[in-house]
Amino acid sequence: MANVVIQINKSGADDNRRVIRNIMNLKNQLDDDLIQCEVVVFGEGMNLLLTQDELIIEQLDALVESGIKFIACSNTLSKRNVTQEELSCPVGSAGSGVAHLVRRQTEGWAYLAL
Repeated sequence: MANVVIQINKSGADDNRRVIRNIMNLKNQLDDDLIQCEVVVFGEGMNLLLTQDELIIEQLDALVESGIKFIACSNTLSKRNVTQEELSCPVGSAGSGVAHLVRRQTEGWAYLAL
């Protein structure tokens, strides 16, 4: 059984599709063994959660419905003048995305940078 925290801090159309595909593959392969999965989004990665691409929005919604949690960095939201309500899917928040990643790693979570 594993808890997994994933870092997303890059963006671009190809990056967004790759990230979604990798998270879906992880969920499909480890579904029985996966306890929790959080996707921590900060910096340029926030573009994933600001996408207007309908397919990606549908995929984000499906991931959320499957139990994947997205965590938005409050520092990035503030810097970009964006609220959580403006994002493409429901998210939690962390004051600092990087600090959240460190916290989870010290708690024994597996760490992936996509």
